[in-house]
Amino acid sequence: MRQQSKSKLALIAFAVGMTLSLAASALPYPNPGEGYVQHYYSDAARTNLVGERSYGNCGEPFQWGQTTRYFNLTKVVCGDGLP
Repeated sequence: MRQQSKSKLALIAFAVGMTLSLAASALPYPNPGEGYVQHYYSDAARTNLVGERSYGNCGEPFQWGQTTRYFNLTKVVCGDGLP
């Protein structure tokens, strides 16, 4: 009986880990000279901005406010990627 509980727990942990890794890989990786800004909204209507986050190679990364599952992703091009 204990072995079955451990197996179920391991399966649940594996499923959670896979879900998190798939969600993280859904965001595009920026190329040189590119960055992305995520605009987070309070609901699916996307009318009330509640936070933002940036990442990539265009300036300093920033984050403010809340992150939600409702967001738009904007690509920013800031050069040709050459040093």
